[in-house]
Amino acid sequence: MEKYGLLGEKLGHSYSKEIHEIFFELTGKKASYKMIEKEIGEIGELMESIRNGEFNGINVTIPYKLEVIKYLDEVSETAKKIGAVNTITLRDGKLIGDNSDYFGFLKTLELNDIDVNGKKVLVLGTGGASKAIYNALVDKGAENIYLATIIENDPFDVRTQDRLIHYSAIAGLRNIELIVNCTPVGMYPAVDNCPLEGKNLINANAVVDIVYNPEETVLMAKYKLRGVKVANGLTMLISQAIKSEEIWHNEEYGSEILKEIHKRLAEKLYK
Repeated sequence: MEKYGLLGEKLGHSYSKEIHEIFFELTGKKASYKMIEKEIGEIGELMESIRNGEFNGINVTIPYKLEVIKYLDEVSETAKKIGAVNTITLRDGKLIGDNSDYFGFLKTLELNDIDVNGKKVLVLGTGGASKAIYNALVDKGAENIYLATIIENDPFDVRTQDRLIHYSAIAGLRNIELIVNCTPVGMYPAVDNCPLEGKNLINANAVVDIVYNPEETVLMAKYKLRGVKVANGLTMLISQAIKSEEIWHNEEYGSEILKEIHKRLAEKLYK
């Protein structure tokens, strides 16, 4: 039986185990998925155990997406661009790092028919998820990307045509195609919070909130009332998990698996 898992510091909130176990059931794969809670000082020992065959591959979540890189033999071009690894594969005795968050966000854009080519995009937050999403937006041809940050002298690296802005500058933005919330604001249990208020609720044609619990965040509800296309983060969560499986097994899986996992997880999350 193949063995996979999720490495993180605190994993009580994670739905990764459920997603991958539904995937194993749907594909008939004989595999297990384990939650791996570790302190930072234990990462090296875990990486050595993976190299010795304890796991066939693992996912990595905060706060270890950067920490694991120094233990890897190879890193994909996608993960190098993003500067973070969330998928590790044991292949021919080597540990290979990749980033499936990037692909999960691209799938969210695709399934919601959101085209950012030549358009302006506002991204809220510059944390770990923002790096993958920013690179996906760049690769899909976004003309200008504005990243709202509360960090003074934020080190987030952007192209010359993109800008890091303070939240106080959001109200001055015009012709925004897409707003992406990459912050945890509005996530359960603080479901009444919203990352944009008042004059910062600028016009946009689509909103993606990578929060997936609750099903509809306050941000989504406010824009939905305006007739704006909205999507939460559940598709991204499931799509990045499926992409990890594709990387581990060197196979491609159709959209039917995504739809079925989405249906089952939504029934559990939003009942």
